[in-house]
Amino acid sequence: MDTFIVPPHVTAHRRLHEIIGENWLKQQVESVRVSTHKKDILHPARMSPAFGYFKHPLVLEGKKDTSDMNTPLMDSLETDLTAMEGIRLPSDLGERLRSEHDCNKVAYELRIAAGFSRLGYPVTWSAPSKTPSPEFTVSLPNSNLLSVECKKRDQSDGYEQDGARFWEHLQYGLRIKMEAASLNYWVAVTGRDFNLKDVDSLVSEIIYELLSKEYGQFESKAGPYHVQYTKLAEPGKEISMNVVNMFPRGIFGMNMGKQDRNQIMKGPLKDPKLLRLEITDDLEHRMKGILRNLKTAAHQVIRDIPNLVYIDVNLPEYTKEQEEFGSIAEAINSELANRHRQISAVIVTNIYPSFTQDGYLGWRIRMKLIEHPDPLVRLPQGLQFPGDNLETHWISGRLSVKVLTQKAKSGIFVP
Repeated sequence: MDTFIVPPHVTAHRRLHEIIGENWLKQQVESVRVSTHKKDILHPARMSPAFGYFKHPLVLEGKKDTSDMNTPLMDSLETDLTAMEGIRLPSDLGERLRSEHDCNKVAYELRIAAGFSRLGYPVTWSAPSKTPSPEFTVSLPNSNLLSVECKKRDQSDGYEQDGARFWEHLQYGLRIKMEAASLNYWVAVTGRDFNLKDVDSLVSEIIYELLSKEYGQFESKAGPYHVQYTKLAEPGKEISMNVVNMFPRGIFGMNMGKQDRNQIMKGPLKDPKLLRLEITDDLEHRMKGILRNLKTAAHQVIRDIPNLVYIDVNLPEYTKEQEEFGSIAEAINSELANRHRQISAVIVTNIYPSFTQDGYLGWRIRMKLIEHPDPLVRLPQGLQFPGDNLETHWISGRLSVKVLTQKAKSGIFVP
């Protein structure tokens, strides 16, 4: 499948708000709006867009004027949750949707599960467990089961392990020296590869810069690291939690400061220090992450029944998709030719919101089925599922019949 779908417009998000909490999104959006209206050096317009705004996808959509119909994630979640009305959902669903890191992953799982539900298959979600298990199982017409596991690649999949070790040492060194020098700063370090021997030199470089300037950025001489920083407050002074909330914590992040016992998590935060580590995402890392996704999924599917693994490559730009999707699919095909016989088939996907030439907001969808050449259990003949070779219409919305043109501009797909 290689197409574009214009979804139905959703005017209310009842099911979504039931699950994430009636007032959670409203409170988060209001907090961000208050922060972004502050006219000081911490305003996001004065900072790198990589760090200067809240990154939770639902909150980013909630900040928009909903009358312009540009809430594709919320609309998609609502239609998918409605399609599964009456199905018992995972107990941790609300918690994961409220997580900046997990929200898009959960939305992907829900989209695939809702696709099976629209095709008429009963879906049973697996209970949260520490033991490997699939996302859900699907009841087939012959009373057999199909096991389904979903993975959405992101830059934290697998190759963040070196970054995690680096972060432990980096934040410790920075924390001690920033406390000693009463330096109240936001510091963000970006890197691709991480070496523990670089930590001490990098910490010294950062402290030198903080003592010299109130804000700035530089390329480290200690190693391949880019550093950004900005002063938050004078020694002994404080900032509001609205300001703190402008800085996404991400996978590797730490907020430090002093608060009165009855103001924990509410603020203000005295002597604030906000430390961040970001990992650069590139093709080599993306490929490694996807193959690690595949390896992990191989341990989660149920071996003795037919199963499907969905992997979204998460390339939200049309140009990048054209450059990389085929290579990624070929790498997965080669991997299946040599191992993972417990997997019946993999469906490689790339699904992201985009606009048509005449301004309709919809979903760019590309999917490729890769069957294992010698699986332990094959898929049943004639089985319909999201991403099958019949291009079964499994997602809600108006399907584009023919692709006429494609704009070179990133993220724009024109049916």
